[in-house]
Amino acid sequence: MTTQAIGGYLELELPREGEEFHHGARRFQSSRAAFLALLRACRPSAVWMPWYICESMVEPVVMAGIPIKRYEIDERLRVKSAELADGEWLLYVNYFGVSGNNVEDVLDRFPRERVVIDNAQAFFAEPYECAANLYSPRKFVGVPDGGYLVTDRPVAAPTETDRTSQQRFSHLLQRIDADAEAGYAAYTAAEESLKCQEPKGMSKLTQRILAGINYDEVRAKRVANFAYLHEKLRPSNGFSLELDGNNVPLCYPYLGGHADLQAKLIANRIYTPRYWTEIVTDESVPPFEAELARTALFLPCDQRLSLTQLDDMARLVLNRQNRS
Repeated sequence: MTTQAIGGYLELELPREGEEFHHGARRFQSSRAAFLALLRACRPSAVWMPWYICESMVEPVVMAGIPIKRYEIDERLRVKSAELADGEWLLYVNYFGVSGNNVEDVLDRFPRERVVIDNAQAFFAEPYECAANLYSPRKFVGVPDGGYLVTDRPVAAPTETDRTSQQRFSHLLQRIDADAEAGYAAYTAAEESLKCQEPKGMSKLTQRILAGINYDEVRAKRVANFAYLHEKLRPSNGFSLELDGNNVPLCYPYLGGHADLQAKLIANRIYTPRYWTEIVTDESVPPFEAELARTALFLPCDQRLSLTQLDDMARLVLNRQNRS
């Protein structure tokens, strides 16, 4: 007899064909949990990390009890300098999904077998030949959690599967059934629930959703939307951005906007974050990284957006610039 229940009430109807984009990767409940599993298995003597990085990626290194060393980035988001001693690793963030050339620079300058690429903001990047690649699908598609680890290192698969995805699902439904504002509290609660978690396997719910996504469509729309915004905003953008054929952006990074630009966008229900503002209060953070956290904006260019919406957003940005 089958071990699955037969009959009874129906489940949420989801596609049954297709496969995940990184279907050969090790699956975890989040990329930070995957990173923690990697660190515990390999035990580097220290990890070099950029100052400009999400606290969620610092968390696993602290939980693993591994020393952290810091490096600066330049205006093109490249590593300025880092001196890796024996046994030390370097983590580089593939920033905003548009830093593929910088990844190659890192792999040319440092021993590949001791470099970890954080592709949380570059979901579509093919795995690089290095110690490990980390991915976070929920930054690109509507899933409640999940993370991928691609590595040749001996990292054991989690013995326990995450069974709590449904508790992080309500904001995804509210965004469809109501609107963005209605689900925001649930979204923040879902993000909080992933903090300081022991590594577990990716939930069946998340895997099922990820296997039903049209990734070609998502990729093409993001690339086209980025290019459309860049054509309009390039002259006023302090970031030097060139999207090559292998990059698929998370967002459109914009530097140099008026101080109240974010508030103006929010007033028009355009929600664009400033990344990692928590580093601004740390006096040891270098000036450039602090300036990024304080002033850089990241305009949405995802697969949901129409050209009309992109035009409206670009118009608001340019109007605010012209008035400053």
